[in-house]
Amino acid sequence: MNIFYIVIGIVLFIYILGMVIKGTFDIYESMFWIVGTIIILILSIFPNLIIWLAGLIGIEYAPSLLFLLVAVFLLFVNFRNTQKIVKQKERILSLAQDVAILKYEVENNKKEENNEK
Repeated sequence: MNIFYIVIGIVLFIYILGMVIKGTFDIYESMFWIVGTIIILILSIFPNLIIWLAGLIGIEYAPSLLFLLVAVFLLFVNFRNTQKIVKQKERILSLAQDVAILKYEVENNKKEENNEK
């Protein structure tokens, strides 16, 4: 079963790198996913590591630590995406206001040109 997870980790790593090379995925954003795939690879190669970490933290059932790590990772990604959405909304609002102002100025210029004729 560990071989399956190792293959999954390698495939994810190659897929993410391919997306970065093609330019469809930002290098900065890909770092979080690359770290995630490296963690998958490490835990697949050394399965007793999760048991050791769970014992170190005081978690009795080692797979619970794995679920906790995944949940924290996904919450972090979700928080970052929410931050980006808020920034994009602000940028869209600003651009819409700029377009409205430019449209108003163009209409006024047309009216002035028509009045001069």
